Amino acid sequence: ETVHSESERLLDSMRDLEESISVSLASRRLAVNQLELRLSIATFAVAIGALVTGAFGMNLRSTLEMSVSWFYGTCCLIVLGCFLINRLLLRWTQKMKILS
Repeated sequence: ETVHSESERLLDSMRDLEESISVSLASRRLAVNQLELRLSIATFAVAIGALVTGAFGMNLRSTLEMSVSWFYGTCCLIVLGCFLINRLLLRWTQKMKILS
């Protein structure tokens, strides 16, 4: 009888351990998914910046390419735009409770 009660106690302990491991793995999976979503949002923002850069790099004549100040200004605007798009999308996902 003591062997039976000991085996039941061990079985319950193993089930608790299995459930604990399952919850821990689910939590880790959620963290990885959230990181992947954040990286995808950042990649999207940079892709928009690359689209704008590509439009300026198509050898179109607009006299803006001759001005150094316009070059730096455009570069700063592209970087700021990428950052802004990233922040807006992250806030939207947090508002929609997609990201915590």
